[in-house]
Amino acid sequence: MDTLFFILWGLSLIAIVIFMAMAAFQFIKKDKVAGKKQLRNLGISAVVMIASFAMFITNIESSETEGEKGLNDEIVATTAKVDAREKAALEEPKETSEERDARYKKEIEDKLIAEQKAKEEVETREKIKQEEKARQENLANEVTTWQNKVKEIASIDGTTTNKYDAIMLYAKEYPATELEIKEFEKYIITEYQNKKYISDINNAEYMISNIFRANVINRYYGKVKSPINDFAFDFYQNTKYTYRGVDAIDSDAVRSNERQMDKVLNKME
Repeated sequence: MDTLFFILWGLSLIAIVIFMAMAAFQFIKKDKVAGKKQLRNLGISAVVMIASFAMFITNIESSETEGEKGLNDEIVATTAKVDAREKAALEEPKETSEERDARYKKEIEDKLIAEQKAKEEVETREKIKQEEKARQENLANEVTTWQNKVKEIASIDGTTTNKYDAIMLYAKEYPATELEIKEFEKYIITEYQNKKYISDINNAEYMISNIFRANVINRYYGKVKSPINDFAFDFYQNTKYTYRGVDAIDSDAVRSNERQMDKVLNKME
């Protein structure tokens, strides 16, 4: 719009100059009618130029007014937002010194509780780790302990019954593991199949170790009926009675138990 006003104003100015020159030229020629006509055109151009300038000035003022209004609206909106925030801040309940102290105290207590809990969790994990390590060490020691215990009992100055009673007392409290039970089972089956288990009844250490293994197996399974439990019991019976001299290795009782063990092995195959 401003460009249009400038064009009209410029054209009017040019027209004024031209009409002024033409009017002067006509009056010099003493043609008053033509001169007056040019003056009238000059007047029209002057009016157009003045009107264009006036419209230009009016438009500028209008633009400035709208700009000022927009700026004022923005200032008002910003001020309203600031006032709203300040009002909200003023309306928000202020924390008293007692409440602030109580909050600080609670934060410290919560922090201490969290630290204590984390410490206890670390200690618990470490305790479990140490207990498991001790348990593994105890298991390793137990393997050696029962073997040493057998040697110790076998070497005492006593009867076969005394030695039998001593190993049974130890076997009663022995904490066997599942791995040991499997090893004991495999061992007594192999010794029986090789017909070695009662071939040397005067070897106290060997006989006592077999009595120990078979009895530990029976105590592990308890009253549960299973082939290996039955086999271990008959193995134990023959080993116990031949070692103590109650039955001969070729007695009917021994043979009867061996037939039972053979039947069990056939079932297990």
